[in-house]
Amino acid sequence: MDEPPSDFVPRPAEGLLHRNVVAMHAARVRRSAHQPALRYKVGGVWRTMSWAQWEDAASALAASLLRLGIARGDRVAILSRTRREWVVADLAIAMAGAVSVPVYPSLAPDQAQAILADSGAVAVVLEEALGLEIIVQAHARGELSSLRTAIVIEDTGSSSPDGPLAVHAWDAAIATPPSPELAERLQALATAIGPDDEMTYVYTSGATGEPKGAVLCHRNLVYEAWAIKNVVPVGHMDEQLLVLPLAHIFARHLLWAAVEQGAVSAFAEREDRVMANFIEIAPTFVAAVPRMYERAYARIVHDASARGGVGRAVLERALEIGRRASQLRQRGEALPTSLALQLSLADRVLRRIRDQFGGRIRFFVSGGAPLSREVAELFHAVGLLILEGYGLSESTGATHVNRPDRFRFGTVGPALPGCETRLAEDGEVLLRGHNVMLRYHGRPQETAEVLDDQGWLHTGDIGELQDGFLRITDRKKDLLKTSAGKYVAPLMLEKRLRLHEGIAHATVCGDARPFVVALLSLDEEAMLARSDREGLGCHGYADLAVHPRIRQIVQAHVDEVNASLSRHERIRGLHVVPRPYAEETGELTPTRKVKRGVVLQRYAAAIEALYASDPAEASRSGVLGLGSPARG
Repeated sequence: MDEPPSDFVPRPAEGLLHRNVVAMHAARVRRSAHQPALRYKVGGVWRTMSWAQWEDAASALAASLLRLGIARGDRVAILSRTRREWVVADLAIAMAGAVSVPVYPSLAPDQAQAILADSGAVAVVLEEALGLEIIVQAHARGELSSLRTAIVIEDTGSSSPDGPLAVHAWDAAIATPPSPELAERLQALATAIGPDDEMTYVYTSGATGEPKGAVLCHRNLVYEAWAIKNVVPVGHMDEQLLVLPLAHIFARHLLWAAVEQGAVSAFAEREDRVMANFIEIAPTFVAAVPRMYERAYARIVHDASARGGVGRAVLERALEIGRRASQLRQRGEALPTSLALQLSLADRVLRRIRDQFGGRIRFFVSGGAPLSREVAELFHAVGLLILEGYGLSESTGATHVNRPDRFRFGTVGPALPGCETRLAEDGEVLLRGHNVMLRYHGRPQETAEVLDDQGWLHTGDIGELQDGFLRITDRKKDLLKTSAGKYVAPLMLEKRLRLHEGIAHATVCGDARPFVVALLSLDEEAMLARSDREGLGCHGYADLAVHPRIRQIVQAHVDEVNASLSRHERIRGLHVVPRPYAEETGELTPTRKVKRGVVLQRYAAAIEALYASDPAEASRSGVLGLGSPARG
């Protein structure tokens, strides 16, 4: 297992160990040809693909792309969920000298088509024929004029290579190894592709506006994989369970880091099978967005409170001992003998929680959104370390991450080696290094707004630095300023609200207003379980949103959060939305971030109703407009 050198001092030229990602993968094949690289499930059985098999499949697909007329620099989209074919296509597109354009399969058809059109994709690798029908129709209407070719992974006999849009089956595209002539062309491309050649367009989630294509080059991914290897000790004996969509840069740099590290990547099944996959794979590390950890946190807290008698007391005692041990370990102090003995006994209980994640986890990684310190501390008390990190699509993913041997909860850790960080006068986090994108595709004005002439990426996030550890406090554009001139950080309030059982998402607002209010989206599964326990008779979200007892529970959660806040930060009005935030209805991004602008516009009438209520009454009751229906 590769250990990060303890005396590491980064130098600007370091990290570029390979000319391009094709060379990086080839180097791994030379070292580990027959070792497992990918793990995937087919027909209920887990199967393995070696590094050499991955390269062979990608070479065959790359040769097919060349035969289909894909030229160096052409854009090829991948519209599929996370699966082995996705990563084969990613490598194959790079081998052909083309540029991959990941597209979330969960996007609405018009959103996916907008990305295909904006990127100028000439080909698309599709998961299902259903998506093909939509694309064929859009192509026939002239909306995807650049698109020429589609390769369908799950072929249903729809191949038509001679139509206006040439359609080919995946199995046929990877069936034939490259001819000597094509093999020579692929070898020439592998040598010719330079570090600054475009490798992928990663479209931002759209949480803060219209999605933009961040243009990343081979240098970006090669550096990122090297930097992660040098701070997180992972080797060929490790296996990660990929639970994130590969269209997100978080999962993408985890995949390419595994290439540099030699770790195995297993593909999780659908969302409701993830916990079963933990047991089946028993991964050694997993990266996810905070929502996964928040849900697990809520389960642990609920189990502690729901147990009766001796069982509850035993679990609470075990967690209390775990917390005491965690506090000492966070300070780098040894455990006293008495506490070590108590922990060895408590671990018989805590191990059962760890076993739910397979029993081999060395650490988790959290990114994509802020993680609450309370969640990290509870996991650590159980014996599970969550390393929070930070990064953007524009920075090829991670720029900061806590280390297994150097971490501080509530921060996103120190910078990766070779990544420069500084704070602007207003606290905005600025980044510079080999991981910063080239530009936004086709958006010179937006590029100039975030990339200055000295190469600094202006992230739009507000942060603090202490002893090299970065803490993200809020988004620059999302900071609220009440009409009394008081500043409020909504992300902090929203994080605290989400920790409570039954609250899935929160949107806090109050800019230029006399006080702060919140929109809350319920966790339907958790609240229906509460309804069953208490015999409330709720049968779905609509029942939950209007039930007096559920509203009482929500209000109690808000009161608990308010108790720890300054007066001007307290939430003095709230509205339970009549349907849950969802990606399909436009309130959430594919990575479960709230699209604040969409939510505020959709529930503008409900927000106005909260402020139209009597502020004096709000101060007395602690809530405004809880029962007012949303409009618009």
